[in-house]
Amino acid sequence: MPLLRHGDLEAGLAPACGGAFTHLRWKGQELLRPLLGEPEPLPEGPRHSGGYVLAPYSNRIAEATFPWQGEGVSLRRNFGDHPHSLHGFAWQRPWACRNAGQHHATLVLNHPGDEDWPWRCLVYQEVRLGPAALSLSLGLVNRDIRAMPAGLGWHPYFHRTPEVRLGFAAEALWLNDNRQLPQHRVSPPEAWDFRRTRRLGWPGLDHCYAGWSRRALIHWPEYRLRLHLAAGEGLDHLVLFTPEGRDFFALEPVSHANAALNMVESRAQGIRSLAPGESLTCHLQLTLEEDHG
Repeated sequence: MPLLRHGDLEAGLAPACGGAFTHLRWKGQELLRPLLGEPEPLPEGPRHSGGYVLAPYSNRIAEATFPWQGEGVSLRRNFGDHPHSLHGFAWQRPWACRNAGQHHATLVLNHPGDEDWPWRCLVYQEVRLGPAALSLSLGLVNRDIRAMPAGLGWHPYFHRTPEVRLGFAAEALWLNDNRQLPQHRVSPPEAWDFRRTRRLGWPGLDHCYAGWSRRALIHWPEYRLRLHLAAGEGLDHLVLFTPEGRDFFALEPVSHANAALNMVESRAQGIRSLAPGESLTCHLQLTLEEDHG
């Protein structure tokens, strides 16, 4: 398992466990939920990690079926008895590590096309550490002979402390129905509005924000540490997951709305169509700032 270090910043990767992060530490302090012990076998292992890649789609596809170019596509339900398919295939497959060094690593996943995703494609992630920053690049290449729908994103599980604070701006939020699928797009209600950085608390969210600023701030007062999250072009949606009583929360920059492939105008909700040989890439940077005030 690659272990990257640069100054006070350290990151661990588990290619065989869905390419997941085992940890991200600053001066020994956990920033992501650490993967304790040896990774569990796939497909469950990544669910207990520090985070993983979302490819070739984010979040749910309703009932694991969607229309594409005049035909219906059916996928395997890949999350136990959950009625929908979830997060794509990349988090449930072993990756290969390429070009690993002290400060960087590249992970690659070749997908032959199967019941989880019928198109042949390649997913790759480049991980690079600076003295106080983690830079991520994610790519998806269509290697099939047919056009392929495409979406990308990251699913980090940030360490939750009692006083952790969160801030980001967003135009709208999708309210879910009782199947955990988006139903109405509304302005963020006050309880779920983080335009002013504030204590996260327990808002009970598993929702997708749209039109966000692609900038977020996580502040751990206990650590006297701030994390500035900067998402690149195309990552215009943000999923916030705050499960009750857990020691983590997920803040997920993604390219499309939840269940976008089930929407009438999926492209308007961020889904891309990749022609054979075409690729989609996105970028994310986490920068650390110590609070000396």
